[in-house]
Amino acid sequence: MPKGDFSPGGWSTRSDISLEVDRISGVGGPEYPQLHIPIEFTLIPSEKKGKIKAYSLLWLRSSLHLENIKIGEGLSDPLAEYSWSPFNSRQIYIENPLDHYRIEKIEERRQGDIQFRLSGSALIAEHPSIAKAGPNEQQEYKRDVENFTTGNFNISFSIPQSHWVDKILPGFGYGKVKLIEVPIPEKIVPDTFQKALTELQESQRYFVEGDYDKVVAHCRSAVQLIPEARSIDLSGTDKPSFNDKVKKFLEQNLSILTNSKREFIENIIKATWNLSSIPHHPSSSLGYFNRADAEAIMLVTTALLVYVGKLLKQGEEK
Repeated sequence: MPKGDFSPGGWSTRSDISLEVDRISGVGGPEYPQLHIPIEFTLIPSEKKGKIKAYSLLWLRSSLHLENIKIGEGLSDPLAEYSWSPFNSRQIYIENPLDHYRIEKIEERRQGDIQFRLSGSALIAEHPSIAKAGPNEQQEYKRDVENFTTGNFNISFSIPQSHWVDKILPGFGYGKVKLIEVPIPEKIVPDTFQKALTELQESQRYFVEGDYDKVVAHCRSAVQLIPEARSIDLSGTDKPSFNDKVKKFLEQNLSILTNSKREFIENIIKATWNLSSIPHHPSSSLGYFNRADAEAIMLVTTALLVYVGKLLKQGEEK
C-alpha cells in the first residue's frame, strides 16, 4: 500500500495518507473519463502537557502527475460532515477528470506498469485543546473551530499494467474500436469476414496492451482472409502465392472496378500483407513495430475490409 507525506502546517501532529492501488478505477466512459482514486487520510490528535488537540480534514485538492508532467486536477467532495471524528481514518474519493487526448498521451508513455504522483493540499480545521481523558475514560472533543489552515501532501504509486488495461481503460471507454460499416456480403465463404473482424478485435486488444508486433500479426491474418471471401479460379497457376490469389480475386470478383482502381487496391493489399508478415518470420526481432506503426497498419486493414466488403455488396445488388 503506497504511503505519502502529509504536513498540516507547522503542527506537531502525526498524519498518514495512503491508497490501495487495486481500488483505483476508471469511470465516466468516453464522454467524461475520470481517474477515480480513493485516498485514506488519518489525522492523529497531538498531545502536549496533558492537553490534547484534534484536527479535522474538511476539503482536499490534488494534482495528478505523470513523469513530472501535470495531467489533471482533482477535488474531493466537502468533508464537513465527517469533521467531528478527527481520530478516525477517512476514505476520500478524488475524481481526476481526463480527456481522450491526455489518455492517449499516457498510453504513448506507458511501458508496462505506469507510475503516477499525486500531490495537493487539504483544508484542515483546528479544534480547541482539552484535557486528556483518563485510562478508563472516553476521550471527548470540542466541535468549536479555533483556526483553519492547509496542509500539503505527496504520494507516488504504480498501477500494474494488468489493472490499468483490464479495469481502468475500459472505464474510460478507451480501446473500444467501432468498425465503420464493415458490410458482410451474403454470397461469400461462410464466416470469412467475421473471422477477419475477430482478427481486428484481437489486434485492438494487443494494441491496448502495448504488444505492437502482435497487433500487426493479427492485421496480417485479417488481410490474408480477403482473397478467401469468394472462390477463385487458380487453374494454370502452379503453387499460387498470396499475391496471385489477390490478383485473381480482384479480377474475377470486382469487375466493377476500373483497371486503375483495381491496381490501386491490389497494391495496398499486397503491401499491407508484406509489411505485416514480418512478425511471422522466425528471424524477425521482437519490438520491430512501434505504436505509430501498429496504429497505421490497423487503420489500413480496417479500411481494406470496409472497401472490399462494400464492393462485394454492390456486386451482389447488381
